[in-house]
Amino acid sequence: MLGFPAYVEADVLVRDNVHVLIEVKASVSEGDVVKFWRIGRLYERLVGVKPELVIVSPFVDEKSIETAKRLNVRVYTGT
Repeated sequence: MLGFPAYVEADVLVRDNVHVLIEVKASVSEGDVVKFWRIGRLYERLVGVKPELVIVSPFVDEKSIETAKRLNVRVYTGT
């Protein structure tokens, strides 16, 4: 996924057969959104279930929000 071996972690909520990956960060960049989306694709490949992706952060710039929309990542922010 990253081009080299790396540890990947994700917070997962499973309820009524819906899998949700959740990322909580102090701030989010466009790269963070893309990396999280790639973690979601890895999860889908390994578990066999396409997860919903959710990012929670108080600071998300507009470009990151646009990228999240294109990648179908929900963003919850105070901005």
